[in-house]
Amino acid sequence: MLDVQVDLTDPRTFIPDPPYRTWARLRRRDGLPFQERREAPGFYSVVRYRDVDTVVRDSTSYSSEGGMTLDTALGVRDPAAGKMIELTDPPRHRRLRKLVSGGLNRSVAQNMDALLRWRVDSWVADAVRVGEVDFVDAVSERVPSAATGLLLGLPEKHWDKLADRASRAVCGSLSADDARVGDLAVRRNSTATANGQLMVHLASLVDHAELAEDGMMRRLVEAEIDGDRLTREEVLLNCLNLAIAGNETTKNATTGGLVAFSRDPQQWQLLRRHPELLDSAVEEILRYTSPVQHLMRTVTRPQTLAGTPLHEGDLVCAWVASANRDEEVFTEPDAFRIDRDPNPHLAFTAGKHFCLGASLARLEIKLVFEALLSRVERITLLGTPVRKPTNLVAAYARLPVELHAG
Repeated sequence: MLDVQVDLTDPRTFIPDPPYRTWARLRRRDGLPFQERREAPGFYSVVRYRDVDTVVRDSTSYSSEGGMTLDTALGVRDPAAGKMIELTDPPRHRRLRKLVSGGLNRSVAQNMDALLRWRVDSWVADAVRVGEVDFVDAVSERVPSAATGLLLGLPEKHWDKLADRASRAVCGSLSADDARVGDLAVRRNSTATANGQLMVHLASLVDHAELAEDGMMRRLVEAEIDGDRLTREEVLLNCLNLAIAGNETTKNATTGGLVAFSRDPQQWQLLRRHPELLDSAVEEILRYTSPVQHLMRTVTRPQTLAGTPLHEGDLVCAWVASANRDEEVFTEPDAFRIDRDPNPHLAFTAGKHFCLGASLARLEIKLVFEALLSRVERITLLGTPVRKPTNLVAAYARLPVELHAG
């Protein structure tokens, strides 16, 4: 058994950047490294692409019902297991996915294009006109807020408050310089408070007269397949999941993409000369930033992974961000290359839990950089990007930049 010398449970380990060097060192070692925890069961870190791919695809051997994050996987069944799609294993997972997926197919993303495009164009145009902005505040947090609000069919006046609570439900409310951020109990209390507020907020809207007829929330309430319908609790939990996943991950992929372009201006100039590379650039942004850093799974039966014997009840942490930098799969994995091909990243995971909102997320990222391409010649960082203290998502609090029109 190999011990991890860096505390991967402490969010401060991920500031100013995720521990890419630590993961690279662990990928070169045999076996799965193990880390003890004082306030929760220890866990094995899965860091190689092939092993992460195995874990996220095999929902029979690796269950999501024991919690999907380091801070929620405590060796017991999650209270939302069997009700929220991301915390449910087959065969029940198929029922939930069938009922939820109708509101998140590619045609929905295509219809969302017209609803989002003019908004994104306006926000980016305003940011370029100002020049020096906090890109998170000016653009990247506004796009998924609008997309999620439109998707759920919520009145616009609720979008920003819902997005703020969704962000706090993932990242908590503690700052990076707060010593309590290293305390699991404090972190859990912070995110649980935000989750509760978000759930109450959604519950107040589920029967709201202003809900859009074609919005996801109303559709989930009324959806029926072969006589099967979601309970009110299932509707709320899956709307909560969509609000959280839809807001925080896309926001940070967009922000992280701009950081990457600012640090490698040659890639920005390449994209300006060859805008046909935009779809490829979106995929590289997703790989390079890995907006979701990890996923937890609980072992359901004895097996061996990467030469390490695992037993029923063991916890494994699949480090998606490490898999997406694996040198066995990606040439020059730490380089940001918008023409990378092939690019089989796991940013949306794989298998039965492949992200339902992948098409919409890709659209949002594409719209932002499409709007920037037509207006911006150069991108200059005006300071160090400010990260949020979390090991779950690659989260940014602020990104001071100057957008040079051209």
